[in-house]
Amino acid sequence: MKRDEEAFAAILEKEANADIFAEQQHLETELMKAISRNETVAQLYEWMYEDNVSGKVMDEWFMQLSHKYEVERMELKKKISETRQRIASLNTMQQNKDHFLAAVRKFMEMETLTPPLLRELIDHIDVYETQGTGKHRTQRITILYRFVGYIDLPKSPDDEPYTAETRQGVAVKYIPKMA
Repeated sequence: MKRDEEAFAAILEKEANADIFAEQQHLETELMKAISRNETVAQLYEWMYEDNVSGKVMDEWFMQLSHKYEVERMELKKKISETRQRIASLNTMQQNKDHFLAAVRKFMEMETLTPPLLRELIDHIDVYETQGTGKHRTQRITILYRFVGYIDLPKSPDDEPYTAETRQGVAVKYIPKMA
């Protein structure tokens, strides 16, 4: 049981960390570009102001450029703020993963499934239309876990889907998400 928990934690870590790390790297690059451009625009505005005061730039040209630079600075400030918030939310996602693993540990140690524990672990379940008839009837169900969403498990070593017999005539089969 402990081995299953560790394997599940490793799968979750691999899935979440790869996505989070890639997005975090991208966002940090975008943030640095936006901060650098914001500083450049501020410097350009300052130089243009000095040129206007010294008479090198006409007032009309100064007004047009100062408006353009001010609009760009406002957009950059908004982008910087949104990017910082997104980076902070990625850090929160990392913490959520840890909360989810703690909930899974509780789940693995439980004797009976209780509604509070189920609510702590699962965000919602999507149930789709039944397909087929008779004993060939199937129904797709997607479980979205709290904090982490859908978890795509890797293929089993023997390339067979994970299957569990829940009761006579009913089997639950895990089928990886289609690419």
